[in-house]
Formats: sequence, structure tokens, C-alpha cells
Amino acid sequence: MAVLINKQTQQRCLLQSHHSFGRLKNSVNTFVADAYISKIHAFIEWNGQHWLLRDVSSNGTWLNGNKLGREKVVQLNVGDVLTFASKSGNAFEVHDTKAPCDCLIPIEHNSDAIELEYFHLLPSKKSHKILLRYNNQTYSWWQEIVDDNLNESIVPVELQNKDVLTIDGLKWQLQINSTLADTQILRPSVTSLNELTFLFQTSLDEESTHVFMQSGEQKLDLLVRNHHYLTLCLARQRAKDVNAGLANSEQGWVYSELLAKGLGVDASHLNILIYRIRKQFVEALNNTCETSNIIERNVGKIRLASTCFCIIKGDEVEYDTRNLTS
Repeated sequence: MAVLINKQTQQRCLLQSHHSFGRLKNSVNTFVADAYISKIHAFIEWNGQHWLLRDVSSNGTWLNGNKLGREKVVQLNVGDVLTFASKSGNAFEVHDTKAPCDCLIPIEHNSDAIELEYFHLLPSKKSHKILLRYNNQTYSWWQEIVDDNLNESIVPVELQNKDVLTIDGLKWQLQINSTLADTQILRPSVTSLNELTFLFQTSLDEESTHVFMQSGEQKLDLLVRNHHYLTLCLARQRAKDVNAGLANSEQGWVYSELLAKGLGVDASHLNILIYRIRKQFVEALNNTCETSNIIERNVGKIRLASTCFCIIKGDEVEYDTRNLTS
């Protein structure tokens, strides 16, 4: 994200996509306490490629010592210095000109802002972590508490712009700056997990597991990853239950505590593996459907949400549910 440095106080000013400066404290993004500053003095806006400065004041705005014409728009670059109402006072230096993004802003502490990915885990020293995920269907951020107590259920909470989160005693404010189009990448047009098919290819010794995800004729390679073995274990349980004729609501559930013991990991690491699985699927489809729910949770239990997959061990098909109905 773009950052300005106050030359007098050395405080960082993190730019929102439409950022205002002025003396009208409750109506501007950055308050400048000076009698010569207009109520709304200047704007800095992101036009999709560059940051643009526009003066709307009575006493003027200077860029690198040159006074701007009123309402004139100029592009900002790293190292530029802008001042309000005089050539020397209220000076800000452009430190960064990256595109705006959604982030967590520190409140009353000097930590760096946290730039948010679509699926973002916020570690904590406590027995739980905070997971923030962007939902493309509601165009909003949701918070989940990922607790190391595997018997706890997780209830997502929708967040609003400027909501405050507390992590290890430090407060952070959610700042929503960007739109989905800023980082959109061409991906299969998928609105439901039911439209996806998964292929698991595991070696005979099960030391490596390769996963592919298919939507229609388009196939996405999810590569070989350590966390795919957990997904494979959940797929196997679901396949057994499908073949046994269990109802959809009863298929695939595994007790988290037993699963963690079987994998030789603790509860915290199991949660990290689940997070990595969900994050990879979200990124693979650019969050175009609810792939974050690829791993479903119930109290003390988890399962693979998908019912359509094929498992190949070595060269032999182990399970294939693609032509079965649940």
C-alpha cells in the first residue's frame, strides 16, 4: 500500500484509495491541525495505475517546492515531498506508491500495517488464531477463530470497515481499500464445490501426494504439497462411507483428535494444515466460490466437503466416486 511519512513527526500515513487531508477532523482521512489548512485541503486518489494529488484548498499545496494550480492533478512518485499551506510546514514525503489493499492498521502501537491476502491467518501467542477470509459472494471480510481445542466449533463473523480486532492485547483496525478487480486472474467460472472434481495421486509409500482440481475441461494443478496427505486421508474416509451407502450428512466425518494422532501432529499443527488446504483452494480459484469451506467442521470432527474425486495409489485406482451419487 502507499505510505507517506510526516516529515515533522515521522509518523506513517497509510493511504486509502480515496484519501483526504484537512482541518475538518471527523470528515477527513488525515487531520492536519493548522489554522492555514482548509477544512478539506487536498485529495490523493488511486486511478488504477497511479496515485494522483489534487489541491482543493484556499492557501495552496506544494509538490517538491512548486505550488500546484487549484484542482490540478499530478502523479506522485517515491521521494516526492508535498506540503500544505506553505513551502515548509506540514510536509509529507512519499515513501511507497503500491496499489491500495485491504489491511489491518495498528492502533496506538508502532507495528507495521498488515496487508491482507484473501485468506489470511493471524498468529497469536494464545491457544487460538484469527483467520480472516474475503468472501467474493458477500464482498466482505469474515473472521473465524481457529482454536487449538479441537472440540470447539467455529462460527464465522462478518466484519465491517473500521472494525477493531485485538490480537495479543494489541488493537488493529480493519481498513478496506481495494476491490476484487484489483487482483482478478482468469480462473474457471465456478460457483459451487459441486462443480469441482479432485484427483489424488499418491506414491506407493505415500510420501508424496499430488492433487489436481478439475472444472469441466479445465484442469488446475495443485502440485505436491505436504498438506495434501491430510486431504487424502479425509477423501479416503468419505469414499468408504459413500461405498457403504451412508447418507450425505453422515459421510466422511473424522474426529479431529484421532486424526491428529494418526498423522503424528498436535492440534495446533493440524489447524495449520487445514488452513493451508483452504488457502490453496481459495487462491487456485481466485475465491470465485466458497472453496474456503473445502474442509467442513462439526463439533470435534472434520470432513472433506467434496464428494466427487478419484484416488490413485501408484498406478492403481483405489477409490473413484465420480460416477456415484451420495
